[in-house]
Amino acid sequence: MSKGRSYSEMVSQAENAVAAVTDPELKRIAFQRVLDDVRSATPTNILDSATKLIQVLSVVVAVIISVLSFNAARQTEARAREAEAEARKLELIQYADQRKDDSEKKQAEAAKPFLELRQKLYLEAVGAAGVLANPKDHAEDEMKKARTKFRQLYVADLSLVEGVDVARKMNALAAAVDPELTTMTAEQRAAYQLAHALRDSLVKSWKIDESVVDNPSH
Repeated sequence: MSKGRSYSEMVSQAENAVAAVTDPELKRIAFQRVLDDVRSATPTNILDSATKLIQVLSVVVAVIISVLSFNAARQTEARAREAEAEARKLELIQYADQRKDDSEKKQAEAAKPFLELRQKLYLEAVGAAGVLANPKDHAEDEMKKARTKFRQLYVADLSLVEGVDVARKMNALAAAVDPELTTMTAEQRAAYQLAHALRDSLVKSWKIDESVVDNPSH
């Protein structure tokens, strides 16, 4: 170390050498490094050492900035890919929902004739049941016609379109108003089974969803 140079002068020289460094941590490291060099170097090479150190630090800072910029770009790209994937997922969900809606509409259209016939026969069954359940309110002739209609519906007509729960309720009503139907003749049993077979065939041939018509295959 040269004579006559005070410590405060060396500190001042080191501070001037690192004045261009803005990052506090890098500036602290650079200051300490320059100060050490100033204290141990001759006056002729102090400035050169400080200049070289500043150049090295500038390169480091540039590399850090480049890395940070690269990471930021990657994060932005990753977010863009995530947004694109989410949008694609939403499109697929919407497409699947649309396909489901279209399928349900087609099923409802296919089931329309079946359901219209069912509604007609259900109304006839309710009418006959209303008469048979209130014998005191109807003449014998009305009771006879209602019983005949009920048997026709029970054995064949309604069995063609009835849902499984309606079939159970028809059995319960038959047991109450016409017990003979609970022990069908061979002919009645054959007609009953034929009606159910025809029902299942219609559901399959019209490609109706069995859940729509409430007729699971037997």
